[in-house]
Amino acid sequence: MDGHSRVPVSLIVTVRNDRRGFAELLDGIAVQTEMPDELVVVDGGSDDGTLQELEARRAGLPPLRVLVAPGANIAAGRNIAVREASHDWIACTDAGCRPVPGWLAALKAARARGDIAAGTFVVEAETPLDRAVACAHYPLLEEVDEEDPLVRISHRLFGRNFRPEHAGGRSMAFSRAAWEEVGGFPEHVYAGEDLAFSAAAIERGFSPTLVEEAAVYWRPRTSWLATAAMFATYTRGDVRTKGRGRHLARLAAWSAGPVLFVRGGVAGRLLAGAGVAAYLWLPMRRARRSLSAGEWWRVPLLVIVKDLAQLGGAGMGLVDAARGVSQPPPR
Repeated sequence: MDGHSRVPVSLIVTVRNDRRGFAELLDGIAVQTEMPDELVVVDGGSDDGTLQELEARRAGLPPLRVLVAPGANIAAGRNIAVREASHDWIACTDAGCRPVPGWLAALKAARARGDIAAGTFVVEAETPLDRAVACAHYPLLEEVDEEDPLVRISHRLFGRNFRPEHAGGRSMAFSRAAWEEVGGFPEHVYAGEDLAFSAAAIERGFSPTLVEEAAVYWRPRTSWLATAAMFATYTRGDVRTKGRGRHLARLAAWSAGPVLFVRGGVAGRLLAGAGVAAYLWLPMRRARRSLSAGEWWRVPLLVIVKDLAQLGGAGMGLVDAARGVSQPPPR
């Protein structure tokens, strides 16, 4: 038996009113090449039959613990699950994700390399909007080892890539010691708690590692409005839990860019245009490679929608912080 197979692992999942997504996740767990030693599910008060999916698939699952915590947000649900988990290496994913068969084996192997394992995800692109969203907003696995220096520069400046310090709740694992040191996931925010937890643990000296093989398939929001609402909700929590530098940079760009273009003369217009071109270069490079020409138009518009939604969400988050209130769940 190889070393990582001997790493006992608890798999935690939070869910609320997502019967279809939970069923897809359970099917993915059932075909893992290495099963978790236990599955801890925290339900936030589902009333759509979500937990009935457990009964339908129980035979193919590991030892199971189900906890019901009505009203618990994602962070609170995860904290409950970790407290009740039996093991010190804890894997985490979400309803709506479909882990590849070797997902958990890869996260178990990562225990030898770090205290926090950042898995990856693949956007399931079923519609033209899905395909454009994947180009505009999310990292691509094929770019992890990209040698093109322009791609690497774009990743460095604007994100859109997988990084070990950006462990997200769709696919991650962590040690109980890291969780205890930082006091768990921050419960005063509804979204962004995963990256906040990872950042806090890394700041305290816990080591992260990127695990490319720990991939899950994930379906994005299905409309423009839902996509905007998701980014606003995420940023509303993110601005309260991490450094605000990139949000300030976004605000500065959107404030100064139009002014520079309109009043800056030829030099100002050239500078503003160069900034826009640099910002859109990687999404449009992806679009040219994977979309038909008739679908390209969505990509720059989606970038604009995301930025404006994040600015709005950041503003709401700062108001929440000033009022000393928790972030409410999305409507």
